[in-house]
Amino acid sequence: MALHDFLINKRIEILAASEKRVVALAALRPTSDQLQNGLPLFLDQLIDVLGKNLNVVGTQDEAEISDTASCHGRELLRLGYTLTHVVHSYGAMCQAITEVASSTSAPVTAMEFHHLNRCLDIAIAGAVTEFESLRNLENKNREVVHLGAVAHELRNALNRARISFQMLSKGMVGLGGSTSRVLEHSLEEMDLLINRSLSEVRLRADNDLNETYFSIIELVSQLVVTAEIEAAQKQLVLSVTVDPTMYVNTDRHLVLAAIGNLIQNAMKFTKKGGKISILGAAEKMNVVISVKDECGGIPVDKIGKLFKPFVQQSTDRTGLGLGLLISKQAIEKCGGTLTVNNIDSGCIFTVTLPKREFPLVTKPDTVV
Repeated sequence: MALHDFLINKRIEILAASEKRVVALAALRPTSDQLQNGLPLFLDQLIDVLGKNLNVVGTQDEAEISDTASCHGRELLRLGYTLTHVVHSYGAMCQAITEVASSTSAPVTAMEFHHLNRCLDIAIAGAVTEFESLRNLENKNREVVHLGAVAHELRNALNRARISFQMLSKGMVGLGGSTSRVLEHSLEEMDLLINRSLSEVRLRADNDLNETYFSIIELVSQLVVTAEIEAAQKQLVLSVTVDPTMYVNTDRHLVLAAIGNLIQNAMKFTKKGGKISILGAAEKMNVVISVKDECGGIPVDKIGKLFKPFVQQSTDRTGLGLGLLISKQAIEKCGGTLTVNNIDSGCIFTVTLPKREFPLVTKPDTVV
């Protein structure tokens, strides 16, 4: 019982030493809430198991330890820990127990430490297995929801296009009327959904950047050509102020998709008659591209959720809520950052990319 009593009596010291080690060892620093919930939970479970298993651990005891650790693995996943944290929490706890026992000359026998290590080995296997199993299930469910949402949005757009086409082909309405615009908007929506899906596939499957040396103003101009048509229909004003001398050497397709999503987002939420500004300027070793809208601003408590999948912050539920997430992932893959802030009557999305100058003195022809 010496080890069991020692863990109870030195619980606070062991937790303090464990927390210090987890913070130092973990690849990602957990929040204080996670530490306060995760580590004490594990130690209490460990005390409970060791209090019941003072002899050689048998098959039934191993199952009990594994089940207890599985609960811990589920709790760590719920609290937002990574797999690294799961493993480190057990290792840190073992080291902390040894450290405190040594410094206090606790009367713990070699057999009890052997018993402790055996319990930890079984616990690590149980916690990691449960953690990975649940995480894989979450990812699978998320993929199913994602695919279902894409299919649903495409089907809706296709149905609107089909009905509009039938009415136009039968001469029930004129080509210049609202039905024709519904058909056009439906086709544009399908094109946007497909392009976003292709961008997401590239982000997941292709780990290499297809670097190209290109002009920012020409990339923005390509996006504005099509955006101006939709902007005119919504009575929006598009303003472009981009330094024509700015070039970057990165994946053009990813930057095009990211900026395109930001412009689409701005047009979706800017009020009728509002203005959208696209700005671009060099700042030291970076290129900064901003998209300003007049959406009325975003509540401060919701800004942090903008880049999460399937999150839509307005009553307009068209689309999937994936555009901003894809933009952020695309820019980060290019070595840049994407941020958002409230300004005036709207908000501003800011993309920062490293210039990474082309090594040749003579600039190559721009790829458009």
